[in-house]
Amino acid sequence: MRPPASIVIPLLRQVNDWLQQAVLSGVDQTVPCEVIVVVSPHTPDSNRAVLDRIREKHSNLIVIERESHMRFAAALNLGIRSANAARVGFLLSDDWLDPGAIETCLNRDADIVSTGRTFFAADGAMVLEELSQPHSQPIYDRLKTQADRANFLGHFFLFRRQALLDAGGVDETIGDSPGVDDFDLIWCLLDRGASVSIVEERLYNYRDHPGERLTTRSREEMVATFSRILDKHHIAGKEREQLMGEHSLWFGESMGTAYRRIAGPVLPLPAWLKPLRTLYRAALPLRTRVAIQDRWIRKQQRLG
Repeated sequence: MRPPASIVIPLLRQVNDWLQQAVLSGVDQTVPCEVIVVVSPHTPDSNRAVLDRIREKHSNLIVIERESHMRFAAALNLGIRSANAARVGFLLSDDWLDPGAIETCLNRDADIVSTGRTFFAADGAMVLEELSQPHSQPIYDRLKTQADRANFLGHFFLFRRQALLDAGGVDETIGDSPGVDDFDLIWCLLDRGASVSIVEERLYNYRDHPGERLTTRSREEMVATFSRILDKHHIAGKEREQLMGEHSLWFGESMGTAYRRIAGPVLPLPAWLKPLRTLYRAALPLRTRVAIQDRWIRKQQRLG
């Protein structure tokens, strides 16, 4: 019997406990899911031992080998091609899903189902509320450009597998840093008329840490990758400058480190104002809030 969904986890190397949490969050969903871990020739034996232990109890875990020349995008594509389900989601090996994430997303009939996410510190316990936010369908529907729409949507993604195949999967020619899977791929799907449904619940749990992950690759590599994405979509002039400026705020650092550098300390508020701050954070994407603050600071500087 075909599972209702497949979860693809690309794996190079990972902290064993984090890998175990990621994989178990997939195999223990409230609906049966196929979890496909795409390992590398460089994946350490300790990681493979974690997967072997989980497979002893969970037959829905599948481990496949990628060739040494394959990188992140190619690993995702191999997982997509290997999936047996009609719906496919991506999960990074240092993050994890809420138990009902897949069941909730399966209730939405769309090519792209996007959820909110919660940011955690490296310990996986402390919530970084400043970085966490739900998403809203009404806000998405008001966005004017495909770039803004692709930028707004976030993990967790559950895709219609055929839509991914028809779009050619993740573009392996762009590079190996953020944006290939959760910006360019989304943009390409939207250009092809993909339908979108947004789940406002935070179902994806992102572990923020300064260790090895795509977001902590060198700033130069990430700028080059993002430039190729903008070239591909024929973005130039002020729009290109704006997109590069917004995205490059986060290049080469953990999200928490970048946020503290950009946004500065959080000002204390009286209790009666805190609900207003909560509404503001929920209504606007983090990058938008940072951009508003940046414009305000620049205005104050011009006024002396």
